[in-house]
Amino acid sequence: MKIFDSMLITDTKAEKEAQISVVIPVHNQEKTISLLLSNIKEILKSTMRSYEVVTVNDGSSDDTFGVLQKEQNLDPCIKVISYNPNKGKGYAVRTGVMQSSGNIVIFVDGDLDISHGKINDYVKELENCDLVIASKRHPQSKLDAPLSRKFLSRMFNLLVRMAIGIKVKDTQSGLKAGKGDALRAIFRIMLVKRYAFDVELLTIATALNLNIKEMPIEISLERSFKVLDIAKMFLDVTSIAYRYRIKRWYHKQITLLSEPESTCSTSEKKLNLDVYRLT
Repeated sequence: MKIFDSMLITDTKAEKEAQISVVIPVHNQEKTISLLLSNIKEILKSTMRSYEVVTVNDGSSDDTFGVLQKEQNLDPCIKVISYNPNKGKGYAVRTGVMQSSGNIVIFVDGDLDISHGKINDYVKELENCDLVIASKRHPQSKLDAPLSRKFLSRMFNLLVRMAIGIKVKDTQSGLKAGKGDALRAIFRIMLVKRYAFDVELLTIATALNLNIKEMPIEISLERSFKVLDIAKMFLDVTSIAYRYRIKRWYHKQITLLSEPESTCSTSEKKLNLDVYRLT
């Protein structure tokens, strides 16, 4: 058990260098998280690779943390990170990714809205690209959602493409997989803590000229967007566009993290980004 700045990390005897790390942000999901973990572990076992499941309890007010501790006691491949108060999905995913060790890192939503049956396909596709993302707009995807949510989703994606220039058709689906070193490098410089973090992730990936592949997903969405959340996402996208297109802040941060170790701050670990090209 480790405590860092009010963040509790409970680790067991899981392999220190897992081949696959799955990061799951959770908030008030004491009733569903055990089923999700069971489904994820069954899929990971079929890959025949070593794995770890990094669960991040994002300030839950129910007994989610207690359930996660019980699951960890049953399986040493589960790592539990917990903190209070709630800080947002983006913050939770970033925390989990930065604590991961896998050559491949996958992050999935902590609810049961998304079918995880295609995770193996995503892992295999990483042999041909750097980042694989679920896309509701893929022709083979199956989407069950209110018309209002479909409309807002399309409008948001149009906003992102116009403001930032990201060419993918869906930034927000909650299943993404990538090469571990690249994702940890990206998350190190990310700023967005809540829903629009996916946009920032893909913006930095675009700056690094990563090869991004969209894959089909099966997803059922019943919840509607809140007006306040929509407003916050709009502000986040505006800020991301400003940092990317005007200040070129992301490019500067990537360059700093790619410098030789002798010129970096002693508190920063040099990141091997030489294999990627800034655009």
